[in-house]
Amino acid sequence: MANENLTLTQTQLATCKPIPGEGGRAIRAYCPYHGSDNQRSLRIDTATGRFNCFACSAWGYTEEARERWATDRQAERASNPKPNPTGPKPLAANREAAPTAARSDLPELLAIYQEALPGTWGAEYLERRGIPLELAQQYGVGYAAAGTWPGREWRWGRLVLPHTEPGGEVVNLYGRAVGANEKVPKALRHDHLSGTKGIFNARALRTGEGPLFVCEGPFDALSLIAAGYPRAAAMFGVDGWRWSWAREIREIVFALDADKAGESWRELARQAVLRGKQVAYLSPEAYGGHKDASEAWQAGVLRVGAWPKPGEPEPESADALIKRQGWALIESTVLGEQVMLAKDGEAARQAPVGFAVYTLAEAELLGTNSQAWRAVHKVKRLIGGAVTEVRRTPTSQEVLAHSKC
Repeated sequence: MANENLTLTQTQLATCKPIPGEGGRAIRAYCPYHGSDNQRSLRIDTATGRFNCFACSAWGYTEEARERWATDRQAERASNPKPNPTGPKPLAANREAAPTAARSDLPELLAIYQEALPGTWGAEYLERRGIPLELAQQYGVGYAAAGTWPGREWRWGRLVLPHTEPGGEVVNLYGRAVGANEKVPKALRHDHLSGTKGIFNARALRTGEGPLFVCEGPFDALSLIAAGYPRAAAMFGVDGWRWSWAREIREIVFALDADKAGESWRELARQAVLRGKQVAYLSPEAYGGHKDASEAWQAGVLRVGAWPKPGEPEPESADALIKRQGWALIESTVLGEQVMLAKDGEAARQAPVGFAVYTLAEAELLGTNSQAWRAVHKVKRLIGGAVTEVRRTPTSQEVLAHSKC
């Protein structure tokens, strides 16, 4: 049957107004296959990615779940020639190994560094970055003078920040070489002790109110804390996140770098949605043209919006905006940027300039073909035009997009 073993893309899911349910074990959404808009008849299991519609019986798996299954299966085949069972595998949260302390004397070592911090080059460095000394001490920051750090040596010493687990146990230490970037060789700038990594201010995953701000580096987290957002934690890189520690978190704001590496928030955001969490992110505009929250805070331009409070009306949906004014600005996960979606050609001409514009008819023509979307988008950004046809050549399978200017 046509409605069996389907693949649900993130773009499709985003347009079906998903909401978390069953305590985070499932997502409920309108069904994109029979076009329901009266009730959320589509249920998605957050652990496996399997979905089914109670109205039209459509079923299948999310695109993210299939990609994970394919990756895991390929890795298993490389190490084990035996046949593997078919079907997507559960998300990897349950397979995360608990961190082990880099060394047995970490608490004592950190206490020595913490006591040494006041009046040092490390304290001066914090001041230059806009972080009050008292706040840094409250979150466990210390200073290792030259010759006292067990890792790579640096002549002006290192600020020391703890890797922790949600219960507060120190599992590793991070040493940031004191000095401006132009004075510190990149190879010496950052140093973690050997061993597994934790999270800076991991207590925020278990305590505090409001959304959790997730950053890539500890100075971004300290900047947000200084700006009045104490529930901020740092992953020490985009690969350092642990979903097993975030089971109780319901609202997440990704405050990652406004560069190419920072775009990895999109993968984290997809995983968060599959786990029934509400997701937002700080756009590059929040950093006022700077790379990250730390630089923006230091420059005095960091701007963080407020999470909607209970009882406040939800922002108007894209569908409602298009019905009311003819166009809406949406975030495209396929294209990685905002685009304008318009009701028709006339509405497209009335839409604000500065964005690539797609009519509903064009969006329907492109469908879920991400390759076609990207090919057409390149042309749109250069010369505009309207999509009239999308087809594949019978030999090369290359996507061709005809546009009419």
